[in-house]
Amino acid sequence: MWKNIVPLSNNRVRTHTVGYKSGFKPPIMRKSIVCTIVACLLLAAMPYSVSADATEDIPTNAEATGVHDSLVAALSHADLVATLQGEGPFTVFAPTDQAFADAGIDLDTFDTPEENATLVDILLYHVYSGNVSSSEVTDGLSVEMVNGDSVSFTVADGVVKIGEATVTTADVNASNGIIHVIDKVLMPPADDPFAGIDCAATVGLTSDGYGFTPSIINIDVGQTVCWSWTEAGMAHNVKQVDGFQSSTYVADGVTSGAPATTVAFHYTFTENQTFYYACEPHVSMKMHGEIVVGDGGVDSSSDTKETEDAPGFVASTMVVAILGAVLFLGRRRSF
Repeated sequence: MWKNIVPLSNNRVRTHTVGYKSGFKPPIMRKSIVCTIVACLLLAAMPYSVSADATEDIPTNAEATGVHDSLVAALSHADLVATLQGEGPFTVFAPTDQAFADAGIDLDTFDTPEENATLVDILLYHVYSGNVSSSEVTDGLSVEMVNGDSVSFTVADGVVKIGEATVTTADVNASNGIIHVIDKVLMPPADDPFAGIDCAATVGLTSDGYGFTPSIINIDVGQTVCWSWTEAGMAHNVKQVDGFQSSTYVADGVTSGAPATTVAFHYTFTENQTFYYACEPHVSMKMHGEIVVGDGGVDSSSDTKETEDAPGFVASTMVVAILGAVLFLGRRRSF
């Protein structure tokens, strides 16, 4: 089913029939030489030093191939050897040493518990709990790997890919599962920083990196706004200011923290207000945003007071008072 893939489970090499022009039959010696050359070409196409022993477990088989030293070292570094020596069955998509080199994975950089947890996540993204042989793979098939993330297969012209990696050798049988050799290290998808959060609006950065988009948002009370950018060209943050395009920050105001090239910040607004904010490093460049929550915090009583205190209202009130006094005095004189 899989084109350009060499099954190694039985350690056999398939030969091809060589055709000749009608009426031409080479001598036996020449025919023998041709067959030998064809066999050598077929052997040259196989990954050298790859061997399979169906009586041995997956890590033992990987160690014996000669092209998976980096994978074996990574499994040991992440304390996953015993896991993959378990009963299974497991299906392991095994990146070659060249794949690890291309990915730039240096085990010496995985020192802290957090870094080692990242390595475990990467390695378990190559492991499926169960058997998936080449005959079971279809275009668009999606499976959940042991780390909890899903990956999809594509099949085109007999070439099988898992994620961005191509399967180069299929169906290497082990005592507790199957190994498929791949040419790239699979990287788990980035976790959704807003998983479980209902973002009423998400604010990003403009293409030039000097503005928020959208810069003005209207939401209801109780809704959440999310700010998100990844590996931006410059560091940015969200910091509350005291007015429209102001450069005065609110003491103990809302902020996403220190400026950073990757930010995933959210805030839930629980009252009517107009929230103004700025990017701290670029506040002088008017990198501001505005969020109108509910009615924007308009106080109807203050509007009434302002109307009552207006000069026109005061003047009209005085005229009425004077006219009333004149009428009152006139009526007293008539008695």
